[in-house]
Amino acid sequence: MGCRTGFYMSLIGTPDEQRVADAWKAAMADVLKVQDQNQIPELNVYQCGTYQMHSLSEAQDIARHILECDVRVNSNKELALPKEKLQELHI
Repeated sequence: MGCRTGFYMSLIGTPDEQRVADAWKAAMADVLKVQDQNQIPELNVYQCGTYQMHSLSEAQDIARHILECDVRVNSNKELALPKEKLQELHI
């Protein structure tokens, strides 16, 4: 599903993180396969409030960029700021 704020993925259960990353990459590859906006489900006045604002070429540019940069699994521990930086920021 995509909307004005980006791409979204809904999950059922608690799949393995790598499985989610692989599914995300597969979804981006699927975006690149779309030939025409008429192939996009629910892209109509009744099912999408911003249907006229969709841009297949922009979505494909984003998907291409995601695939070029890769999808990785990050851990919160790896992303955490050092304690010194947190103190500097008064957090």
